Amino acid sequence: MRIQGLQKLTLLDYPGKTACTIFLGGCNFRCPFCHNAALVTGVEDHENFSEEELFDFLKRRQGILDGVCISGESRSSVRIWMSF
Repeated sequence: MRIQGLQKLTLLDYPGKTACTIFLGGCNFRCPFCHNAALVTGVEDHENFSEEELFDFLKRRQGILDGVCISGESRSSVRIWMSF
């Protein structure tokens, strides 16, 4: 899993709730309307976060955030998040 961005707070992506958004790099789809194309294609260089850094952040925000939005990568990665 390539974690290439983290928005620590979003009030737009989960209406009426607090959430963060995780941006994952790579995707096997090439949707013409994708607003994260630079992450998907790897055209631009982005900061990478380790899984440990991400999960540490999420653990510290337990009880504060109502949700986590995941953007990028293909749906085949969903099984990674099931255990979280």
